[in-house]
Amino acid sequence: MSALIGAPSGARANALEPFLARLGEAQVQYRTTTTLLRAGRNEDAEASLKKLTQLWAQISTLVRDKPPALFGQINLFPELIAGTGARLKRAADDLADGRADAALETILPLKRDWMNLRRAAGFYGIVECLDEASTVLGPLQAMRRTAPDLTRGEVRGDIIAKAAVYRYAVKRCESFANADLSSDSDYRRLTEAVFAALDVAATAIRLRDPALLERVLTDLKGYDTQLSQRFGG
Repeated sequence: MSALIGAPSGARANALEPFLARLGEAQVQYRTTTTLLRAGRNEDAEASLKKLTQLWAQISTLVRDKPPALFGQINLFPELIAGTGARLKRAADDLADGRADAALETILPLKRDWMNLRRAAGFYGIVECLDEASTVLGPLQAMRRTAPDLTRGEVRGDIIAKAAVYRYAVKRCESFANADLSSDSDYRRLTEAVFAALDVAATAIRLRDPALLERVLTDLKGYDTQLSQRFGG
């Protein structure tokens, strides 16, 4: 499930819907492409990138023929549309030259660009929710840089509070996941791994074991990254 927060109603909202629908398709194809590139499956990635480029060409045509009224208020919107097409072409050239790492690096900024577009349209869904969850994890991950003094009650309480906020942030994303995503075995596996790791973190705090806590935080970062790369872009 996704939501439009404070979006225009009536005809203006209807004009926005086709753009957001196509953008959602592009995001799904983007995730497939980046997953294949990271896995070193360059031939499959090339085919996926071609599909993504075709999708973006359709979006560009849609915007040209029926521009969403809301985006007339967004600075550099036409440049972003054109710039995305240029990025995809450059990534295709990189991949054709056997430079998969360069191709991945070229298209990675699209995730943030597209989320900003959706937010500007008042759109909030699983992509934005998982992005916020990753942000919430940041303060907890900061404790990996300096081992916390688990003998101090206020430190233990602070970690417990940060872990609870992150658990809630991940849990609430389930309400934005559509039926297909909710039943996706990888999504279930990763979210359940997050919750299990948070349970182990609670044990580490209770035992005042900083080494165990550091290992759990490392695992949490890995699970969060996989969620973001697989479902949040």
